[in-house]
Amino acid sequence: LREPVTEAEALRYRVSLGLPAGAFVFGLFGFLRESKRLGNVLKTFQRLHRERPQTALLVAGAFVSADLERAVKPLLAGPGIVYRPYLSARELRRASAAVDACINLRWPTAGETSGIAIRMMGIGKPVLMTDSAECTRFPEDACLRVAPGVEESDSLWTGMVLLTSLPEVGRSIGERAAEHVRAHHNLERVAEQYWTTLCEYRC
Repeated sequence: LREPVTEAEALRYRVSLGLPAGAFVFGLFGFLRESKRLGNVLKTFQRLHRERPQTALLVAGAFVSADLERAVKPLLAGPGIVYRPYLSARELRRASAAVDACINLRWPTAGETSGIAIRMMGIGKPVLMTDSAECTRFPEDACLRVAPGVEESDSLWTGMVLLTSLPEVGRSIGERAAEHVRAHHNLERVAEQYWTTLCEYRC
């Protein structure tokens, strides 16, 4: 197993991106398509950053949609926003450790479990995620649910304000998220579930 990223290593990574050491950093990771709601995330972060300059947003991932890339390019150049089109596996581990919270919206959703959400929850980061069927698999207090549709921007704003106002709340959510992932997403449990499913179909 890989050694966890140390606090010193995460801090050095922040500095390499030009992020203030004391900033509250949100991260958005993965392939960038319309369903990740990037435009709304960027606009909501702009609003937050105007009121709370000690905030930052790291967006990391390749664009799947050229139309989306053109539409959000001006927003990506905004203050407090850092964009990286690609992260190696090693850099992704550092980036995951360096952020304080993850934004992982998916709407419309395809119903699948998000690997990014599980990764971030597993290392104790609070995750803001779309309130959908996927979200119901997690305990109420192990993530922050964001309403989809017309309420999305205000709901996301509320969650971001909560995390930046009360960092201890985010830490508690992250701790419960990590406990959930350890209990329900470890290799032994997943293998057992696969085996049970295969046996049921064979019968």
